Amino acid sequence: MLAAKDCGVTDFPRRVTVSDGGVRYKATDSIPPILRLALFMQQKGIRGGYRLEEMARARGWLNYLVRFRLPNGVRIDIPADSESYRLGNILTYESSLFRLLAPRIMESDRPVLLLDCGADIGLFSAHMVSACARIKRLIAFEPNSRSFPLLQSNLKLLPVYSEARNMAVADFNGMGELRYPPHDSDDHAAFIVPSDEGGIQVVRIDDLDLPQGYRILMKIDVEGGELAVVNGARDVLSSCDRFVVVFEAHREQVRRTGIDPLKVVSFLETIRPCSRFVAEDPDREIDPERPFFEQFPGRVYNICVFSE
Repeated sequence: MLAAKDCGVTDFPRRVTVSDGGVRYKATDSIPPILRLALFMQQKGIRGGYRLEEMARARGWLNYLVRFRLPNGVRIDIPADSESYRLGNILTYESSLFRLLAPRIMESDRPVLLLDCGADIGLFSAHMVSACARIKRLIAFEPNSRSFPLLQSNLKLLPVYSEARNMAVADFNGMGELRYPPHDSDDHAAFIVPSDEGGIQVVRIDDLDLPQGYRILMKIDVEGGELAVVNGARDVLSSCDRFVVVFEAHREQVRRTGIDPLKVVSFLETIRPCSRFVAEDPDREIDPERPFFEQFPGRVYNICVFSE
């Protein structure tokens, strides 16, 4: 079980509050005791652990931000009441992905710019900066106004120059709105669609004034819009001497959009020869002639594409 000392720091003043989606969060240097008890019960298979967590969440007893310390001086704050992030898994979040990415990026003899498209509260960015000292600059894009304030505050904790932009990334410039698939009303399942009446700015990466002289690491988690993002970033990816693109392949989003994840890989290979890997099964070769989910039976994977 996670102990308080594993995730808290004493320089986080308890009087600080952060507003997120109408909820006022108090800062803490430890996991709330009732949640630690619930997690312990869940890990030990003791009945009532999940029910206890649900009750604590409903009554507002988990309205805290818990600060986690990652290696190399990186810190991040996670809402204790989040159903999307399990506090017991924060330190090992996407570990197979970072094991694959970090050594390759560390081989770079030039600084790396991380473009985090669909950054949510910044957990990927924090882990990536923690794992890879070659990342010297970060721009994170998040269209959801509920996640964005915490993303902003989390980026301020990072030891590299970071920007948070409250916008979506696609293959057009304009306005859009977030919609939800029928199977999932969670914010992490929301996807952007064009809408003149929408309140969300949408941009192409190619039309941004990005800093020069960096190699590009682009992470894309946009719930089915991955092909649109790389289409809108062709010039940027073509102009840098090397790039890495990592994106989520989600079975449900493929059903919704009809776009196979390997179309993203094929597009990137029109820019430059690439090698590609599935982070969760890196030794297994990907057959570009077969639908991705005929080869990989799970629900969600991370695909990594490295230019040569």
